[in-house]
Amino acid sequence: MPIFAVLAHTEPQLLARLVERLAPYRVVVHLDARARGESFAGLPGASYVQERVAVRWGGYSMVRATLVLYRAALQYANPGDHIVLLSGQCYPARPVKEFAAYLASSSFRQHCRAAMLFDGTAAANRVLKRWCLDTIPAGSGPAYFPRVLLRRGISELFPRRRMAAFGNIKPVAGSQWTALTADCVENLLTMAKDPRWDKLFRTAFAPDEIFFHTLLWNSDWRSQVEDPVFRPWAGRVTADFSNFHYVDRGLRGVRTMVDLPAIEESQMFFVRKVGLLQSAKLLNALDART
Repeated sequence: MPIFAVLAHTEPQLLARLVERLAPYRVVVHLDARARGESFAGLPGASYVQERVAVRWGGYSMVRATLVLYRAALQYANPGDHIVLLSGQCYPARPVKEFAAYLASSSFRQHCRAAMLFDGTAAANRVLKRWCLDTIPAGSGPAYFPRVLLRRGISELFPRRRMAAFGNIKPVAGSQWTALTADCVENLLTMAKDPRWDKLFRTAFAPDEIFFHTLLWNSDWRSQVEDPVFRPWAGRVTADFSNFHYVDRGLRGVRTMVDLPAIEESQMFFVRKVGLLQSAKLLNALDART
């Protein structure tokens, strides 16, 4: 049975619509500490994480928020249940009961596709350079250009990590949105208590796409993924490692009715990412399918 663990930060009405579509399955929500909690309160069918992390795009704070969310979701899960990580801007593209049936019948248990970052290409820079996206946040706002220049200066001029610092650990990356069994998640959380993981990835670029994947792929759980062979990143993009989402390969904007034929053709169970107003017609069309 799936337990949906949702990282939300914006659009409370969209989150309410998502929670409604995920019924009757359990939904556990981590709400960004920078969001107004009262705007998201009182959603039937949702449980809220009490410990809230202020999340910055591309920063290690996303890993911390996911750790908190996973711990909360485990309270409702049996060992064989899947904890399915979603964002508040994901939406079902097919009936959720079909997704639950897929998880139950799949030949592999851990839905976490990934590839090696140390493949002789620039992909390694995601963990070797120091990006500092929590302390020097990305996005618009005050001092935008100075922040861009400062981050670039740090990433280019400060000493980079050496591959040797990772020892026998093989860093991998993939889509943030995974479905892992509860016993796997519980084991990964125990592994994550080792401070070396924090040290290795806290200044990485988008470590939410790296941290848990590297934990899993450097453990016995790797034998339970779809293709457990370490393969090079080889110039691919994160969308190429989607587990059950339709994702725009350029990761640009939000999906609209223009995307519906491609979503249908993909046969994926979810779509990312959507907005309440911009994607209104698409959401209605997806509701009609689900």
